[in-house]
Amino acid sequence: MFLERVCIATDGSDLAVRAAQMGVVLARGGAGRIVAVAVAQPRFSMPEAAGGALAAGSAAVDAAADEASLARREFERVRRAARAHLDTVDRIARAGGVACDGVAPLASSPGPEILRVAQAHGCDLIVMGAHGPNDANRSFAGSVAQYVLANSPIPVLLLRDPREAAPPDFAEPAA
Repeated sequence: MFLERVCIATDGSDLAVRAAQMGVVLARGGAGRIVAVAVAQPRFSMPEAAGGALAAGSAAVDAAADEASLARREFERVRRAARAHLDTVDRIARAGGVACDGVAPLASSPGPEILRVAQAHGCDLIVMGAHGPNDANRSFAGSVAQYVLANSPIPVLLLRDPREAAPPDFAEPAA
């Protein structure tokens, strides 16, 4: 299989950096192009005061302005973080002699966006890290990797941290 373009999904973790390094090695053996994707995923929470009755008059206007300002800051924060993750992959790609296009879509769910970007860019392989059970982000990263693996029409290479993987069981089955 000749790799024209490799999609590297990154969340900025150490494992994502290792996945980027592997993706660059694989891309270098093919056409030497990667598409890095870092989904800017905003996180919002409902203020406790919002659970009660709606404020009236100018207090409601002030509250809405504050919420809009908080939302803008959150969007800016996640976009900056995604851009930093893409910059890391770009540095790895340049060091490996591979061309890199970076994409940072804004979405609440990273899995579908990773697939959308990979398909839109004609990628032949998706490379990403899969965090193990001891990772603090297990529910986020694990579910993203599982989603991509289960729903991708494109081959997926998942890299795990060998320290988090269960050792293989070579015991002979009981007769």
